[in-house]
Amino acid sequence: MKKNMFRLFFVVFWVFACSFICSGPVEAHDLWLNIDNHYLKLGGKTNAKIVFGHNFPYYDILLSSDDLNEFFYLSPSGRKTNITKTWKEIKGESYGQPAGARVGEVSIDQEGTYVVAASRKKKGDKEHVPSEKYAKSIITVGKGSENVSKTLGHRIEIVPLKNPSEVKAGESLPVMILFEGKPLSTYIYATYAGYYSEDEPFPGFAKSNEKGVAYINISKPGIWMVVCNHKVDFSTSLTFEIK
Repeated sequence: MKKNMFRLFFVVFWVFACSFICSGPVEAHDLWLNIDNHYLKLGGKTNAKIVFGHNFPYYDILLSSDDLNEFFYLSPSGRKTNITKTWKEIKGESYGQPAGARVGEVSIDQEGTYVVAASRKKKGDKEHVPSEKYAKSIITVGKGSENVSKTLGHRIEIVPLKNPSEVKAGESLPVMILFEGKPLSTYIYATYAGYYSEDEPFPGFAKSNEKGVAYINISKPGIWMVVCNHKVDFSTSLTFEIK
């Protein structure tokens, strides 16, 4: 009897462990936006690419349009434009499937700051925990910082308190972390395109204070991503370029 109980326990444990390991890489991914050009002229266009992965800025799991809950951009005047026409861009393979990004176009008709946003939400079930992934990116057109600190109402959100276009290498970018609209004291991590290390996935990190404010050290020019994870599978990212 005891042997049978032990075998049953071992089988249940092994099934649980295997399901956790197998589902781990997918659920551990973050959502972010790769923007072809963060600095545009009036009348210009650029592509915004939604990436679901864990090695910024490289492509990973390709999302379908049905996977997205929202994909839009805010103009400096606050006008919201939903990006409904998207296409896929494939680069290599991931987990035996095509690695790629879901792509949409952003059209520029005002001077100031544009905010691009996307989200992916999945309800929990018996095999998966609830998952919510959010992403934002900053595009600068001439002068002006309208919308740069505007909150979008995401469950978890990184709000830049200064326009990245005004930050130079060697300085810090102040950000605020919100969870369900309230300041969150937590750790946030930062990396930049071209960074590589076998030991440390993020070259920078900071902790937000009781007001949710943290300061990200910008060590060099380039395209950066700041990411924050909370609870089991809620995450948010912010991408921008430092000149």
